[in-house]
Amino acid sequence: MTDNLTRHQRDAVEHAEGPLLILAGPGSGKTRVITGRIARLIERDVSPAEILAITFTNKAAREMQSRVERLIPGRGVWVGTFHRFCARLLRGRAQAVGLQSNFSILGTTDQRQLVRHLLDELDIDAVHYSPSRILNRISQAKNDLQSAEDFARQFEESIGDHHQAIVARVYPAYQEALLKSNAVDFDDLLMHVVTLLRENPALRAQLDKRFRFVLVDEYQDTNSAQYQIVRALSVDHPNVCVTGDPDQSIYGWRGAKIDNILRFESDYPQAKVVRLEANFRSTKSILRSADSLIAHNQYRKKKSLTTDNAEGAPVRLLCFQDGRDEADSIARAIRQAHDEDGRKWSDFAIFFRVNSLSRELELALSRHRVPYQLAQGVAFYERAEVKDLLAYLRVVCNPADEVSFRRIVNKPTRGIGQKTRTLLGDWASRERIGLLEAAARADEVPRLTARAVKSLQAFARMIRDFSLADAGSVAALLETVVERTRYAAAWGDGASEQDVQRMANVEELLATARYYDEAAEDEVTLEGFLESASLASDVDGLDAEAGEVTLMTLHSAKGLEFPVVYLVAVEQNILPHERSLRQGELRELEEERRLLFVGMTRAEEELYLTQTAKRNIHGRPLSTIPSDFLSEMPLQIVDDGPSEFEEKFSIKTPDRRSRLDALKNRMAATDAEIPLLTTAANLLSGSAESVKLPTGFAVGMTVRHPRYGLGTVTEVRGFSKRGTVEVSFEDDDRVATFDLSRCPLQPVGTR
Repeated sequence: MTDNLTRHQRDAVEHAEGPLLILAGPGSGKTRVITGRIARLIERDVSPAEILAITFTNKAAREMQSRVERLIPGRGVWVGTFHRFCARLLRGRAQAVGLQSNFSILGTTDQRQLVRHLLDELDIDAVHYSPSRILNRISQAKNDLQSAEDFARQFEESIGDHHQAIVARVYPAYQEALLKSNAVDFDDLLMHVVTLLRENPALRAQLDKRFRFVLVDEYQDTNSAQYQIVRALSVDHPNVCVTGDPDQSIYGWRGAKIDNILRFESDYPQAKVVRLEANFRSTKSILRSADSLIAHNQYRKKKSLTTDNAEGAPVRLLCFQDGRDEADSIARAIRQAHDEDGRKWSDFAIFFRVNSLSRELELALSRHRVPYQLAQGVAFYERAEVKDLLAYLRVVCNPADEVSFRRIVNKPTRGIGQKTRTLLGDWASRERIGLLEAAARADEVPRLTARAVKSLQAFARMIRDFSLADAGSVAALLETVVERTRYAAAWGDGASEQDVQRMANVEELLATARYYDEAAEDEVTLEGFLESASLASDVDGLDAEAGEVTLMTLHSAKGLEFPVVYLVAVEQNILPHERSLRQGELRELEEERRLLFVGMTRAEEELYLTQTAKRNIHGRPLSTIPSDFLSEMPLQIVDDGPSEFEEKFSIKTPDRRSRLDALKNRMAATDAEIPLLTTAANLLSGSAESVKLPTGFAVGMTVRHPRYGLGTVTEVRGFSKRGTVEVSFEDDDRVATFDLSRCPLQPVGTR
């Protein structure tokens, strides 16, 4: 069981009872340790039913479950995500929080539709107060375990902005609508379970006893609700083992609290701490750069990554003229590595900070005939056809689901217009009944036309028939829905490319249902299928055997690894993101640094960072500034020089040399190893001679400020992030001094 483990891994696996903190760096074999520990506990006669293993993604849960099964065949250990665990727990105790066991789980689109409907009812302008922004604030409140009443009370007791006042009105109405629809959102799954555990001491003790050993992966990503759940399950039997790395905490924007892992030893004073610092994934060169970068963070537990792997090629910064040059060069390089060096397409991954950066990359890969897949597992379930059919299934499963009812009552068109739906909804509210029951009693609704009554009652009878047809096969039920509703009749013959794509989406959903019927862990249930669809994540749609280049955001890359990684747009306002710079919070900036660290440590053999002289931002071509993070690590700069595109069309861009000079100057002001600077020509010819560079960010340099326009640097004091720069602006004779740690200036050239 402990063969081929390092000493530190063995310490973690062999730990018997009591709290255990495993600080596991990237590529340190933590999944092997967790599964090995589960197997070792079972060897010590711990019942599998007493072990609960929780992680954050379905992919990680499946991998962990598979490894446990290989180590201890036939021994059922409950392994799953926080949300899946809470959904299962809640279904058995739903009435305690005002729900029925067949509750629906609303996705993002459904939540937005519900909030938009509520804004109409509350006579609030949905243009000025976007549903997405309101939902984001409600989600933040739920992550902090603030009920609608608590939120409204807090707003009354303090002076808040007008948007807060709107949220304070919408949040209670939103929760009331969810309960009326017998539905929850993702945050409710956690919050309701916290409520159950807080208000039912007997239940908390029962679960604590049942799950005597709790293992939590990626503990640095837990939010307040998840933290409370773990704490509640480890009071009487504090055999809680958490695995994580503060340096990989990248989900603060969705409520993750890095403090949860940093204070574990305070929460559990008897905790044993094991550090896994040996990396089995990346080359020494990649780890050296990543380690140098993350050492600049303050909120962390100090550790150093080590490896017995080869030195490998240096981390390289590729500098391009614009986004098109960048994408084309990457696609060409991947094509060449595949054709000439025998690399597999699946060896390559391209990461980006924001989704908008994928478009040029996708176009370039297509031009060079490079097959690729985009991590967008959730996007499949957000497609209109898929959401419509799932809504039918949700109404069959949960007749109280009014969000789904509104979505499908006139899809396909059956003559039930907006006026009819409004009359039906008003009457249902007065009668205190659900919309589906109201549709069945449409002949009692005043002012409805005979045609509307007939259509509504026919719809209600059809849903009832679907309910009776549910005989243990989700795929069979879904096929019945498609056939009876004639949902695909209008475009099933594939008259256009859009029709073909729609039909393919329906077929894919049917295939997913058939797979669920065959592979369901327990009995096949409609609730189980809908739950798996609701809790899907971006990486769930990735096919490791597809033989394609993988494109994904940095947040989605967590937990994956690839031989060759391209990490694009390492530029100020992108990475770090402009939001973290605008807020000026150290924690925000450190999370951006951790995000880059996570991306870098996905690479096994080769790592390329990229930046451009200019990039289209919000539809406009803007000059860029190299990310400050680049000056915090050793790397090799490769500049491609003016592109053919630039020369052909005489594109005027900021001086490339000034850009690189400024970067080299910032690098020289740090403790990082001075990078080797080469030109693309030297790289191709095999020469690696250093290039002498003049001092950057110097007096006389022309810079641009987003508000004040063009100016000239008149004085530079200090260096790196502790320095300041004084600028005289042309338009209004303004002279301003800027802190280099949050400098909004863009270099344009020298005079």
